Amino acid sequence: MPEPRKIRYEIALGPHADTPESVGFLTRNVEASDRDELARLMLDAYVGTIDYEGETIDEALDEVDGWFAGSAVLEHSYVAVVDDRLVSAVLAMWIDDAPFIAIVMTDPASKNAGFGRAVTTCSLSSMANAGHDRVVLYITEGNTASERLFTSLGAQPARAE
Repeated sequence: MPEPRKIRYEIALGPHADTPESVGFLTRNVEASDRDELARLMLDAYVGTIDYEGETIDEALDEVDGWFAGSAVLEHSYVAVVDDRLVSAVLAMWIDDAPFIAIVMTDPASKNAGFGRAVTTCSLSSMANAGHDRVVLYITEGNTASERLFTSLGAQPARAE
């Protein structure tokens, strides 16, 4: 079976509304102490989706460790917290000298409650406020939830070069 195609998108950054903290949950930057919970969230969010490739919790931990050890951009990476538990996260890094949204993940029990949009909007706002004019991301073709979220935030398929 062929591997699903990933499509490069870009968002031209402009003003993005900050997420209010009075909506019943807290958004904050990712911290190193979130490591284990990020791995759990990652695995739970991906199981049963088009992007799941049979990973284990150890592989999710390796992925999170690799992100932290690599080009993680903590000031543009956010989590949503409910009852002291991470329910959604956006992990940012660098690609092609631009901020890159590497992963957006939401706990399956918390889907469609605005958590993914909240952390993503915080990230985009942070990037814009830091003076960046665009953000890059890749979406697996057929990941309709990500396609819907990002196109509603202004993502456009990148032009072929």
